[in-house]
Amino acid sequence: MKGRIKRPEVQQSRLILPRVGQIKIGMKNANGYPQSVDYFIPTGKYAGLFMQAYGEKPQTIQIVFPDDDPAKVCNERYEYRDDDGRLIAAGDGDTFQVWDGKKYETLTTEKYPNLMQSITKRYPNKKSRQPDCDGWEVTLTLNFIVPLVRGVAGVWQFATKGTASTIPQIRETFDGMLAERGFCKGIIFDLNVQFATTQKPGDRSRFPVVSLVPNESADNVLKVRKAWEPVKELEGGHDGNN
Repeated sequence: MKGRIKRPEVQQSRLILPRVGQIKIGMKNANGYPQSVDYFIPTGKYAGLFMQAYGEKPQTIQIVFPDDDPAKVCNERYEYRDDDGRLIAAGDGDTFQVWDGKKYETLTTEKYPNLMQSITKRYPNKKSRQPDCDGWEVTLTLNFIVPLVRGVAGVWQFATKGTASTIPQIRETFDGMLAERGFCKGIIFDLNVQFATTQKPGDRSRFPVVSLVPNESADNVLKVRKAWEPVKELEGGHDGNN
């Protein structure tokens, strides 16, 4: 006996580790309006553990991807939501999951060449922040381990719609490392955030830009090793008799 109920083989399309929290670069100000910030804000049940490791306003954190598959850890996709914020459709440009009123169904642009346009006509989006794209937005979602956060084993998630700067930089760095080394799993990266100023004439507004930088410097490696020392001691001290 293996100690488990026999079930159909589970496809390896999911992360084994549970999601323990999200990391954001925005919050609501005293008046209740959204406000961007140039530091990472942890949310969820284990936010306190994150703050113990990095303090209140970290601009750089060390992360490790638990997988090499972009679909699992560095997923870029189109999203379309209605005026109430409900997800109507999402996909990679060829294959989409589309809400049909009762469930999500899989549709392809090969079969329906004007799929994206037909969705926007069926579900008008009057609140889109990007009117030039007819309500469709690109979202990049990262799932990663933060080794310096002790006491909990799981992945943190960061999502961004920064199509002008953040998304291209992160995507190209991840894909470049994957192409050069053949893997990204286990590599120590710095995830950084800082304000940038728009280059539009007469516009002095600022916005946060997040970047992904491979950083296996001696200092970073030492930080990660120290963070994992207590875990290794526990593993080494287990005699298998309990």
